[in-house]
Amino acid sequence: MSDLNAPVSPVFIDEAFDCARRAGLDAVLIARQIAPDGRMTLAQYGAFWFALAQAMQDEMLGMTAHPMRPGSFALLCHAIRGAPSLGKALERALWALDVMVGAPRGKVSVRNAQACITFADDGPPASAFAYRTLLIVLLGPLSWLARRRLPLVQVAFRCAAPEGAAAYSRLFGTQVQFDAPETQFVIDAAHLTLPVTRSEAALKRYLKQAPGNLLVGYRGMDDVTGQVRALLSRTSPQDWPDFDRLARQFRMSPSTLRRQFKDQGASFRQLTSELRATRARDLLAKTDIPVAEVADLMGYAEPSAFFRAFREWTGCSPAQYRTRQRQT
Repeated sequence: MSDLNAPVSPVFIDEAFDCARRAGLDAVLIARQIAPDGRMTLAQYGAFWFALAQAMQDEMLGMTAHPMRPGSFALLCHAIRGAPSLGKALERALWALDVMVGAPRGKVSVRNAQACITFADDGPPASAFAYRTLLIVLLGPLSWLARRRLPLVQVAFRCAAPEGAAAYSRLFGTQVQFDAPETQFVIDAAHLTLPVTRSEAALKRYLKQAPGNLLVGYRGMDDVTGQVRALLSRTSPQDWPDFDRLARQFRMSPSTLRRQFKDQGASFRQLTSELRATRARDLLAKTDIPVAEVADLMGYAEPSAFFRAFREWTGCSPAQYRTRQRQT
C-alpha cells in the first residue's frame, strides 16, 4: 500500500465535516463524490480538503483569525524552498503564516539542543483540530525539504482534549498533552542545520499531491519507525531489544528493517538516542533521582558513557542541566 492510499482516522474526517457544516456546506454530498463508502485514504482526504477549501475560500477551513486564501500554501512552499537551511525555512514559514492567517502566531526558540515552536492565541484557545492542522501545514513541507520525518519530542495543545484524542498521539508519534499553558511542539535543534536542496521542479511535483501528502510525514505510529518508537516508549531502556531481536519481533530480517528505517529518513540508533535524551531530560528536570541512577535507567553500564552522551545531546552536563531547569 502506498502512503497516499493509507486510511485516515475517522476522527479527522468528522472534524473536517464540522468545519464544513459551520460554513453552511453540505459536507456529506461533497464527501460522497470523493469517497462513496465514507472511508477515506490520504489521497481522498486531500481531495476532500481541497474541495472544502475552494468552497470556503480558506485552506484552513475557517479555523484561524483570517482565512488562508487558496494558493497560500503553495506560496508558503515557494517562499521556504530557497532557504539555505531548514532553520531559515522554519523562520520564513512562521513569518508567512503570521502574514496569511494572523493568530495563532508562531515563534521558535532554541535551548538545550531543542527547538521549541510556540503558538500564541489572542483570545480563547483554538480547537485541537485547528492546532493539528497548523502543525501539519508547517511541518509537512519542512519534512519534505529535509528529506526525512522530523520526529517530535513533545506536542502540547492549549485546548481541552477532544473526542478521539488518541488519534492525535498516533498521528504525531508522541503523546499529545492537552490543557497545556501554551501550544507548542519541540524537535531536535540539530535538524535546523540541515541544508535545503530541493529544486523548483521537485516542488511542483510535491504541490500536485497536496494536501493529501501533508499527512504522510506525520502518520507517526502507522509506519515501522512509529511502531518501533511506540514500542520503545512503553519500555524501560534497560529492557530494549537489540536490533536483531527487534527485527524478529516485527517478523522481518535485520536488513529489511534497516531499509525500512532508511526509507523513512531514520535509523535505529538515532531513534534510541532521541528517546533516551527525552527521558533523561525529563527525569533530571522533574525528579531528584541521582544522576548515576538516571544513567542506569537509560541503559548505560557506566555513568561516564551517559555523561558523554548527555553532553552531546544538550551541550552541558546532567548536573548543569538539572540546575538550569530548577532556576527557570
